[in-house]
Amino acid sequence: MTNQRVTGILFGTLAGAMWAIEAVLGKILLSSLSFMQIAASEAFFATIISLIYVLLSGESLKCEVSSLRDILLVGLLGSVLAPMAYFLGLSWTLAVNATLLAHLQPLFVSVLGFIFLNEKIWRNDIIGGLMIGFAAILITSRSIENLTALKFGNLGDVVVLLATLCWAMAAIPGKRLTKVAESALIVGYRFLVASAVFLPLLLVSNQLVVESIYQAFLGMIAGLGYIFYYEGLKRVKASQVALTELSSPFFTAILAWSILGEYLAIMQIIGAVLLFSGLILLTQKEHE
Repeated sequence: MTNQRVTGILFGTLAGAMWAIEAVLGKILLSSLSFMQIAASEAFFATIISLIYVLLSGESLKCEVSSLRDILLVGLLGSVLAPMAYFLGLSWTLAVNATLLAHLQPLFVSVLGFIFLNEKIWRNDIIGGLMIGFAAILITSRSIENLTALKFGNLGDVVVLLATLCWAMAAIPGKRLTKVAESALIVGYRFLVASAVFLPLLLVSNQLVVESIYQAFLGMIAGLGYIFYYEGLKRVKASQVALTELSSPFFTAILAWSILGEYLAIMQIIGAVLLFSGLILLTQKEHE
């Protein structure tokens, strides 16, 4: 049991590292590619990685016909709209900002779960939600001057928040799918749906091009991130995986500073601490 727990935590931390690399790599690719080309590259190569993993693990590629609607929703929301919005927003904001704002997702999931899945909202959810909301204000304002002038971020931050909302919305049909399909298969199909959408869009707009090995690397990173995440879920509680995945902003801060020359302002560091504290509260179970 101890080995399983250690392995699960390791997988969760690796998932966080993969998504940190994704943010920095996406920022680099934006210098030569459009946000749609980057999102499509991620989908194409992540599909290959995910389906290879499914085949090597001996799982069936079959899915229930009744699950097709949820697969389409997860693919369109989580692997088409969300990545496009994320990389578009990333072109206008810092990689560190984007990664921190993407971690508002658990708050959105909690609210959507209450609305659509009749899940209860606990006291910890409310307190954690308020902490996360205030953290978002600190992260996007970056300085006391901006905060007092009520300048909360830029358009890029807003677009990243829209991407985070799309990922949270994808979690609702995704949760239903986990009851009838293996996690790795869900990952493979969500990227397959995205690939089927992106291919004609790129052909029509004459943007179908692979000019950098980093495009393939980006897809591999994204696919491995999801695989590591679900491998962690197999071994430890979801709350524990969620906490280890919080390593992503830490890795992003290091990579963005060393590669992109970005840095965290004092206000953002305070916001990051509040964000992590709020997310820890969200993962804590309360008794009725």
